[in-house]
Amino acid sequence: MPNNPVQIILNDHDFHQAPDPGQPPRNKDFFEGADKAFVTHKASLLAAIDRIIDEIQTSPYGPAAYLKVQMRNEALAKSYRPVWWLFKPDQFPCVGADAVGTLYFRAPLIYLNALRQRIVQAEASVETKYRRADNKPYKAPTIARAEVGAIETIEVAPPEQKRAFSTAAALAALEDPRAVSGYQVELFETPAKRVIADDPLGRIALRRSLERLLLSLGLGARSYLAFEVGRTPVLEVQLTTQPVDALIDNRAGVAGSDSGQEISLFLMDRNPERHEATLNALQKHPLVRAILPPVLLELTDDRSSSDATAAAEPVAIPTPQGQSTYPIVGVIDSGVAPVLEGWVAGRFDYLSSGEYDAVHGTNVAGLLAIGQALNSVDVAPEANGCHLYDIPLYPNGPFMARYRRGFSDFLEEIEQAVAEAKSEHGVRVFNLSINAVAPVERHRYSIYASRLDQIADTYGVVFVNSAGNLPPAQARSAWQKRPVDVINYFASRTSPDTIFKPAESVRSISVGALNPPNTDQIPDAPTVYTTRGPGLQVGVKPDVACYGGTGGSGPGKPTGLSSLSPSGSRQSVVGTSFAAPLVARTLAGLDTATEGGLSVEALRAMLLHHTAMPRPLTKRGLRDIGRQFAGFGRPQAVTTMLETDDHQITLLFQSRLSIGEKKPVILRFPFIWPQSLVTGGRCSGLAKITLVYAPPLDPAFGAEFVRVNLEASLKQRQPEPASDGRVRFTNQIAARYLPKSTNLAIPERALIDHGLKWWPAKQYESTFVENGSSSQWRLEVTSLVRAEAQFPAEGVPFAILLTLEDPDGSQPVFQEMRQWLQASTAVAQDVRAVTRLRPRGR
Repeated sequence: MPNNPVQIILNDHDFHQAPDPGQPPRNKDFFEGADKAFVTHKASLLAAIDRIIDEIQTSPYGPAAYLKVQMRNEALAKSYRPVWWLFKPDQFPCVGADAVGTLYFRAPLIYLNALRQRIVQAEASVETKYRRADNKPYKAPTIARAEVGAIETIEVAPPEQKRAFSTAAALAALEDPRAVSGYQVELFETPAKRVIADDPLGRIALRRSLERLLLSLGLGARSYLAFEVGRTPVLEVQLTTQPVDALIDNRAGVAGSDSGQEISLFLMDRNPERHEATLNALQKHPLVRAILPPVLLELTDDRSSSDATAAAEPVAIPTPQGQSTYPIVGVIDSGVAPVLEGWVAGRFDYLSSGEYDAVHGTNVAGLLAIGQALNSVDVAPEANGCHLYDIPLYPNGPFMARYRRGFSDFLEEIEQAVAEAKSEHGVRVFNLSINAVAPVERHRYSIYASRLDQIADTYGVVFVNSAGNLPPAQARSAWQKRPVDVINYFASRTSPDTIFKPAESVRSISVGALNPPNTDQIPDAPTVYTTRGPGLQVGVKPDVACYGGTGGSGPGKPTGLSSLSPSGSRQSVVGTSFAAPLVARTLAGLDTATEGGLSVEALRAMLLHHTAMPRPLTKRGLRDIGRQFAGFGRPQAVTTMLETDDHQITLLFQSRLSIGEKKPVILRFPFIWPQSLVTGGRCSGLAKITLVYAPPLDPAFGAEFVRVNLEASLKQRQPEPASDGRVRFTNQIAARYLPKSTNLAIPERALIDHGLKWWPAKQYESTFVENGSSSQWRLEVTSLVRAEAQFPAEGVPFAILLTLEDPDGSQPVFQEMRQWLQASTAVAQDVRAVTRLRPRGR
């Protein structure tokens, strides 16, 4: 039985050091052996620059535009970005990205001829040079040739790509009571401030022309800068029938005056011609990056499968015991009914009791407070008892009737509620099952996810989000037993089933749904309604999966998951909404068991490290599908996370990489492999690493929104020294989802798609059988910064867990490693007994 505690290393800073010096990358010729093709390519780029100059010279908006630069697939690595020679940052600042390798630059007219001349300087044929050491020849392309060759195309950001919805679809959304906004208009940059100066770069002209456009939208038009996500300003534009002049609300300081007026839902203009003209005008403006349709919000449950005909079964609800300590979770939902009042520690009062329907919120809260009493321990492994901070934000009736300033109002209320819950009751885990009715976009990090990340960082909390439910008409068939049938089904399926916003939020834990045991469908298989990830071009989402109730079985059939109705009776529930609270309860229980001593990165890392992929998703050929539905797997119980068997040991570091004197520091933890697993210097055993970190995020960069990459490695000493004579260590552990390689260089695309490069949650795992010839190892954490970014002065917080174990389950790994730790310079302690100050309120 597990009885050995996870060991947290308290003196992590003692293992920070400067990285080893590296060699600067050489220029790469992307047209090697194809000089004629390069000349043709160079001519096409020069022609594109000429067209861009002509277009800006005749533009009514000002002497500047924003360029879309597409990189070649083989030029995705940061060292190939054209920001060293062609697009010099002081002339052409990189203001964002879209897909990986699709960059946006601000382009003032006055610098475009200089850009053209730099392209001209790229040589048509590459010079051959000779090495000093051995006089062997090598090709030496200049940086001009390398950067020109790395680019596929250059163009002004195309207006037709700024909107992906029809006017008819937008008007239909505005009629929906779930609508909580007008049009969301993302800008490339914050418009320049009003200053007394000339305007050679055209920024003031762009701002003024945008203001003129917004004020020309007709009577009742209302625009305001709702908020900024990272560097991306977001305008909300509403078209109303009010007989007042168009205005620009200055709440966030764009221009004009603050009207202070709230717009009634019934005054929204439904004229399709006006909407079409407005959208077309906005698309053409250079400052406008994207126009998004009205936001619709919904509670992610599926009542079509719940047993509404069953007789109400009253539930004996236990009450808190004075001598016990319970976790606490914030419930951002539709309200908690009085039946659970004994567990409600506090309530946010934005909506009054008559303005929300507490059914869904009570279903969620019931699983948090007494989930095990309502289900078996296999379904709800955490003990009964959880305090609730009730945050009813989902109203009855039209959303805009309660959030009249739109989506920003809703997000501001979430932030205010989190602030109060954290300060008054110490809440660090919040369950959020309110999804936008829109799939995560492949190349865009949503406003919703971005704002949740901002709130999480500001208050040091974790949101647990539901992944979203498919509409019943788009539900999948029940999971099949044979892997080949599953593969064939998904190969032929045409209906989309992508996770909903904000499930892509990287500071949050997103949860998909699995079939519980004891239903007519395969237990632990993905439910018919759960959406799948990652949605974004990069990463793993959902993070985990848990039981959400079996769907698609029809009325009267058991869903396998029960919760509490507002009247206090047992109620069958179905939806990712109800998988999420089971995970939130585990996360809050972990926080309580460790006395609040873990950073939010460590909480998330502990959760992800202690997961197991559901059995139906471990079958041959289903690895990628399993990742799409269950992420890292189904979480284990808190008691299992905190202790290991005798044949295992788990080490936890929670730390922060700082910027260092010249380069960011690295974590380098040297250790000796467990001696019972060493034979003549050759090492055996299983190693597993989970790394979670909080990099700076910039949603302006689309799929490249993560601006710093942290990477973990597990290195073994090698018998041969490095070329400079120093002791050499090489990495022995593989990223969990990376395809097996035959010692060939792994392409950047594969590192991003499968190795989770640039994703802030990573896992690595390898099994060794008499590996190498030394028992000296190192655990390392290193960093990499995007070409257009800087390592943050405040550093990057992270948590990393390392588990070493004997796969046969017989050797005393814990005892051996614990003895080594005591004799080493490491200060290790039981993670349950540690309470430390958390940086940034974490």
